Amino acid sequence: MTDTDLRLADLVGTEQPPPPAPVATGDLDFAPQQEEAIRRITDWYADGDSQVFRLFGYAGTGKTTLARHIVEGLGVSALYAAFTGKAAYVLRSKGCDGASTVHSLIYQPVEKARKRLEGLKAQLRDSDDPGERAELARHIAAEQAKIDSPDWILRDESELSAANLLVLDEVSMVGERMAYDLLTYGTKILCLGDPAQLPPVDGGGYFINAAPDHLLTEIHRSALDSPVTRMATAIRDSQPGQRNYGITGQDGDSGRLDRMSIGELLEFDQVLVGRNATRWQAVHLLRALRGLTGGPQAGDRIIALANSGEAEVFNGQQFDVVDTLDSDRPDRHRLVVRDDEGNQRDLTCWASGFRDLEGEKQAKRDGRGTVVAATFAQAITTHKSQGSQWPRVLVVDESSVFYGAAYREHAKTLGPAAAAIEGHVNGRRWLYTAITRASHRAVIVPSLNGVLS
Repeated sequence: MTDTDLRLADLVGTEQPPPPAPVATGDLDFAPQQEEAIRRITDWYADGDSQVFRLFGYAGTGKTTLARHIVEGLGVSALYAAFTGKAAYVLRSKGCDGASTVHSLIYQPVEKARKRLEGLKAQLRDSDDPGERAELARHIAAEQAKIDSPDWILRDESELSAANLLVLDEVSMVGERMAYDLLTYGTKILCLGDPAQLPPVDGGGYFINAAPDHLLTEIHRSALDSPVTRMATAIRDSQPGQRNYGITGQDGDSGRLDRMSIGELLEFDQVLVGRNATRWQAVHLLRALRGLTGGPQAGDRIIALANSGEAEVFNGQQFDVVDTLDSDRPDRHRLVVRDDEGNQRDLTCWASGFRDLEGEKQAKRDGRGTVVAATFAQAITTHKSQGSQWPRVLVVDESSVFYGAAYREHAKTLGPAAAAIEGHVNGRRWLYTAITRASHRAVIVPSLNGVLS
């Protein structure tokens, strides 16, 4: 079934039969749809020629729990990984021991490659054997090419080489280059993703932009105990004409709100918006409410705007600023930061990235060496949030922007009625993606400036 088929099926609104009764498996209860997934993945692992199995499912369908059960049933050496540190942390909290980022699993710091290069050059200087010198020269050229490349450098040795299976979560952010690097190890990969989310940007989506080998659509009864899952399901099931996308008010401490106090606003772990202009407005407001002005300082949250293998950061990676260091260059900030996995380090960033949107563009143009293009992350776009998750998320509802963009794109070719459906689907996917970034609480507000009481 294609994504278009799924989308049209969602919009038809015909009454669906109740889901089949769950089937008990050990200490867990699995519905027939999940039992079928277990059978298919077990067969794929044992006999399948394909290196990749795509297990996709909507929020609340239990993809991670199912994958962990399958790994335990296979009794094989398996690793868990995700694109961001946040997603890896969520995996570990769900019992996926040792879950890491893809970057830490298969890529090495550039300094290690430099040391290897210097060692090879030293061997070349000491060698008198023509054959050995020719072989060393080939290795030196290969190592130099790695260092000169803007991409990350693959580890000489990785746990993935010895593993039987990799469970890769939140695959929407994995782009073609990273996917190819993962596949070079020859290890089978079980990909977990959600096809109802926004399509990825900036070259992501190698695994998610394909038909699933198995799609989970039945929401766990236990998952529906969560207001976030109920909201996500209501949004995904919403029909054209529902401007509120099925979310009319509050559900516990989640839902839509028109007013909140400053204290309540500052309780959220992440604010998500649709547009960059709104993002900068939100950043200024949130920093001011916390007494933060000027450049980045202790208490700020920042986000990388581009990959930099040399600085060992990747696009979308977030850091908490712990302290600031003196800088002898006015165009740079030297910071002590902590990443989502608790690692503390020094980071040098272009000052322009913390000025405004044009400054961000300049920071990215200035290069990807040891100086990082980064900006404030008190608020980020929903597109930038893909692959991450936070306990409490505040969403500034800009779904109408995405509705309007799709409507204008299709109005002339499809006509107003069909364009309205496309607009609704686009707005719905944006809001669904934003809500599913929350693990415990999700609140939707019309704006930040107007919501404070």
